[in-house]
Amino acid sequence: MISGLLLCSLFLVSVASAVEVSLLSQNTWFILTASIPAIDRIPGYIAEFKNGTYDILCLQEVWSGTQTTYPDMLWEGLKEVYPYNVSTEPRPLTGLNLGLDSGLMILSKYPIESYDFHQYGNTSGIDGFSGKGAMTAHIKVPDGSSTTRDLIVSNTHLNAGGPLENRLNQVREMRSAIDRYLNKLEESEGLDIEKVPVFGLGDFNTDEWNDDLTATQEDYQQLLDALGPTTQDIFRSLYPPDVDVGLTTGRGRIDYVFGLSGEYNVVGAGVDRFVQETDDPDFRLSDHLGAHATIKLVPLSADEDSTSSSTGSSDASIFGLCSALLSLSILLSSLILLYA
Repeated sequence: MISGLLLCSLFLVSVASAVEVSLLSQNTWFILTASIPAIDRIPGYIAEFKNGTYDILCLQEVWSGTQTTYPDMLWEGLKEVYPYNVSTEPRPLTGLNLGLDSGLMILSKYPIESYDFHQYGNTSGIDGFSGKGAMTAHIKVPDGSSTTRDLIVSNTHLNAGGPLENRLNQVREMRSAIDRYLNKLEESEGLDIEKVPVFGLGDFNTDEWNDDLTATQEDYQQLLDALGPTTQDIFRSLYPPDVDVGLTTGRGRIDYVFGLSGEYNVVGAGVDRFVQETDDPDFRLSDHLGAHATIKLVPLSADEDSTSSSTGSSDASIFGLCSALLSLSILLSSLILLYA
């Protein structure tokens, strides 16, 4: 009984020192063909994100180029809440290049120590005129004491339309780019790349569902396979398909938060509909809903046993066991005092 209580105490101390981090992936729909100009919608995004609901924002279609300054406008309105950000620079206007970058932007409440950007070589159609790729950031999350937790977040926007193989090749590029970045951090900073939590977010343009939402597509499974054997769909780990289809567009689910590797616990996940919740029913901020997840970062140490997993383990069952043991201990103590 005493050993059980001791284990529970150690667990509760570990949980108490764990840090929760919330992540959002949102396609902003700042494309030139959008039915509502981006310039009219940016104030709505700023007003929403100023609430600070999420710790880290991974945004897509925040295009910057020779004629656009969308990242600067967002940054100016949000820098008090999200003091750290990274976005790619505009590409030179040459030939048929439209001068657009990747459209990716990461905003964070916590320091971004460094980042890496990889531009995809596998593109097709009009997407080839932009610099789509994978933006990966190393973020230091304070734990409330004098230490911080390492977190790796990769933001992407895959090819829209075209053959599935193009998107799968882009995902393979993304995975390879993340691994190269992790190896660099291991060499330069001694980062434990086997344990550090790594997440992939974005618009993957690969639907989980078939057209009538009755079955999971093989394309989705191939996407998971391309991301690596330890990949898990955070939302789907909590909500089976028969409980919530989790649509992020009017007809499908193509925006995701994936746990790629490392040690973490899943706290929650869902679909945020704030882009539709405007005063004017004919005015919407985006044609995509946001995919979000909350994860728990636990202390990482080379000489301790992990109490977390990359499969989204829940603390609820352990809390229940500890609660039962503590209740039993109180009961036994009461009986001892009663008959003493």
